[in-house]
Amino acid sequence: MEQFNQQCNLKNSILLFLLLFVQILPIRAQTNVRAWYAEGQVWIIWEVETPLPETYGIYTSNEAFSNVEQATLIGRPFYLEYMPAVLREQVDDTQNYIIPDGEGGLYELAANEGLFVATPHQSGNQYFAVVQWGETTVTTGENITDDAVEIAYDPVNDPVQCHLQKTFPSPYTNGYTCRAYMMWADGRQAHWEGRPDFPIMANAAKNGMPSLFMISAPNGLDISGEAVPLTVWLHGGTGSATQSLAGRREIVNIDPQEGILLAHNDDLIGWRNGVPGLGAPSWHFGWRKNWSPFVQGDYPTGQDTVINYTQRRYIWIDDWLVQHYNVDPHRISINGHSMGSAGTTALAKCYPSHYASASIHSNGFHGPTTNQAAIIYGYPTDNFPTNLVNSAGEHVRFNEVWNIIDNCSPERDWPLLRTWHGKRDINTAMAWDEEVVNNYRIADSLGMGVQIFWSERAHGMNNNFNDHWYYGYAPDKQTVYDNTDYEEAHFRSDTWLPAFFNHRQMQGIPDPGNGTFDSGSEWGTWGGYHRWEDLSVTDEAGTASIQGVFWLEEGAVFDNDNCPVTFLDADLYIRRLPDDLGDLCGASLSYSLSSLDDDYTQSGTVHCEGDNLLRLDNVRIFRKDIRKLRLEINLSVATDIIPASTFDATLSPNPVGDVGHLSIHSKKADNYHLNLLNLNGQVLKGWSVKCQEKNNEVTLDFADIPLGMFFLKITNDKGDYSVLKLIHVY
Repeated sequence: MEQFNQQCNLKNSILLFLLLFVQILPIRAQTNVRAWYAEGQVWIIWEVETPLPETYGIYTSNEAFSNVEQATLIGRPFYLEYMPAVLREQVDDTQNYIIPDGEGGLYELAANEGLFVATPHQSGNQYFAVVQWGETTVTTGENITDDAVEIAYDPVNDPVQCHLQKTFPSPYTNGYTCRAYMMWADGRQAHWEGRPDFPIMANAAKNGMPSLFMISAPNGLDISGEAVPLTVWLHGGTGSATQSLAGRREIVNIDPQEGILLAHNDDLIGWRNGVPGLGAPSWHFGWRKNWSPFVQGDYPTGQDTVINYTQRRYIWIDDWLVQHYNVDPHRISINGHSMGSAGTTALAKCYPSHYASASIHSNGFHGPTTNQAAIIYGYPTDNFPTNLVNSAGEHVRFNEVWNIIDNCSPERDWPLLRTWHGKRDINTAMAWDEEVVNNYRIADSLGMGVQIFWSERAHGMNNNFNDHWYYGYAPDKQTVYDNTDYEEAHFRSDTWLPAFFNHRQMQGIPDPGNGTFDSGSEWGTWGGYHRWEDLSVTDEAGTASIQGVFWLEEGAVFDNDNCPVTFLDADLYIRRLPDDLGDLCGASLSYSLSSLDDDYTQSGTVHCEGDNLLRLDNVRIFRKDIRKLRLEINLSVATDIIPASTFDATLSPNPVGDVGHLSIHSKKADNYHLNLLNLNGQVLKGWSVKCQEKNNEVTLDFADIPLGMFFLKITNDKGDYSVLKLIHVY
């Protein structure tokens, strides 16, 4: 991660711009406070004072009031928030916020108008006042709305939206259109109290915080037919969303060919290092529940919890794009460099079924360790709990979020993780060291689905690395494996995952060493030459089959992508299998690998390690010019075999429309209680059903819930339960 003084330079440049801007305005107090309801939120506008106050207080009451003590404080935005500082710095230096006008159109704020956005949780009529922080007087006709604002609350028919600010051609390459969006967070201390359509994305101190994201797509991209892939790119510690527009990051070729590129801005603003700063302190994750952005050096003084506010925002935006840009929810891949690589790792581990793959560039696996970071998250020795729960039902600790070892989700399996690191990387948080290598060795031992790459480069990403994975920008000078169009074409979240492992035990395979530059091999990969296609699982008439085609890379444009040996032996885990296959561990299973090119075959025993985790030992895969192999595992699970667990459940279709079909395979007749939960864990609706022994089908009505991602929790009278993720798309 780049040094903090660069962050300060960025913040100071924005502050200087705003100071120059306000010098052209006459000096006056805030006036003309107006507010209206539109698209799930309340939009509060006023004419700003000059010079700009550091913060304003936003107050509300259902009765007119003359003093802030008679009302409720709902927000305290910094000048970098109530004015469009991020938009002006990254998109257009003359840009003003564009918001819905409450009458079906749009309203562009004037250059001297401030904005705060509140998210209601009930219908009603409210007055809103805007007061410079520290003042208490509220004056009719000056800094309070003339009338109470009529507020609706209808998450199903009038959900919260994102708001387009500007459409423009990519300034970095021809043939791409970019769109800048803003959205405003709902902030509360009770992080589980989000609306059904909109999770809590901030603590109460950051209620109404604005966030920028930008998308890029090829000109003329047709989103009216087949759903398109989405590739997410996260910036580093002093970076911004503009770094991940089409045409940037040539060293990893982030130009999408089939779908959309999404660039988030991790723009949490608060007092840091003596100034209210614009930067990226949340590590694309979140912050302490009790952190105050208004107190310089607000270090924790007792126990606290780190809430994944930023992750929630990113997942919600993905789901919004699924609804509004016809994104395929099974073709979402995430990428990041430096701090963005840490955020990528965390998101892939915390929301594993959401992603098809994750590309991790220069993650040191430590997490944030500086004193500045301790203000936001606590010190590493605090290791505060997060609001997340792992597969063992335990609360995930903050330090566990950043590595590629610890589980951070109720789900056992992760998406395909691909990690690149440079042995000359001496960045404070992301340096190549013993921690990095230990993560690599353990990940390769456990077979979690991690492909590991290392080379002799340093930390940065804005140059020709001149190492064994990147010699330059041309296609024959760098690996294609981390390109956006490669992810679009090859990875899905609704297929099983072949997790090859134990590469480090193979004779003649490179080794990364002990964490120093001079030890081990200068460059290499564990698992990075493996390729596959046609992954499938069929389950008909009680006979299931797992299939796929495998080879090692050969014939690539960039020569170092090609496997240097004719074959590799490795162990293989079969991960991310469907939940409805029954109990595989009681069966005697075998596999076959048959060549597509000649008469070669190999076979062996499939070992089951519990919870349907299948392992194949010492599997030999050949380079593509030698042969491609088709794997087949015939599970032959009879329909009358009862699973070892109390029941199995599956929902189809998924993504689901207004009606879904839940299949429950029950060991005995029992009562089942179904609860539909949003991302905050709130119960939106429930059903109670009586199921007979063996197979049952229940029809569920989802017509009255908003579009997006939800969880269906199924519990029987014994307390056994299963949780299914579902996406409501139309």
